[in-house]
Amino acid sequence: MIADNLARFLPELRPEARRVVEGEGFLSGRRKGGLPMLRVVGGWCVFFHRGCVLHKVGAAEGDAYRYKPAACALFPLARRANGDWYVRQWGVEGEDWDLFCLDPAASPRPAAESLAEEIALAARFTAEEAGGKPGGAVENACPPLQDTGESLLTGGRARG
Repeated sequence: MIADNLARFLPELRPEARRVVEGEGFLSGRRKGGLPMLRVVGGWCVFFHRGCVLHKVGAAEGDAYRYKPAACALFPLARRANGDWYVRQWGVEGEDWDLFCLDPAASPRPAAESLAEEIALAARFTAEEAGGKPGGAVENACPPLQDTGESLLTGGRARG
């Protein structure tokens, strides 16, 4: 989907990222969890420019998640091997990425509030995997989302 629509994204990229994407492509050749990874330029995803370009273009067209890879759309949510969702954050599940947004002390807001869109998207994915219809209530469609032992639906802190 990204490759087929690259012309929509190129004008929105940072100049240095655009040069790399035009010259070498947007995929890095690395893999994580068996999936290809996007290139990074200057410490940021090539599609980051004052926010996610893929998100902004999709939103302008009526669906913010239209072009975003699932792992990006769900960030900072991740899945355990048993299928349960949890919030990626410092000190949980061996998290080694030191992004400020993964520091649970960085925000007093409950994860259920600050990650509402990501939780809804995770519920949609879970429902679709189970053969259900997307868009059901998070409580009914998604396994408990964990934040160091607390359900995201009842508390826990996440990014601001």
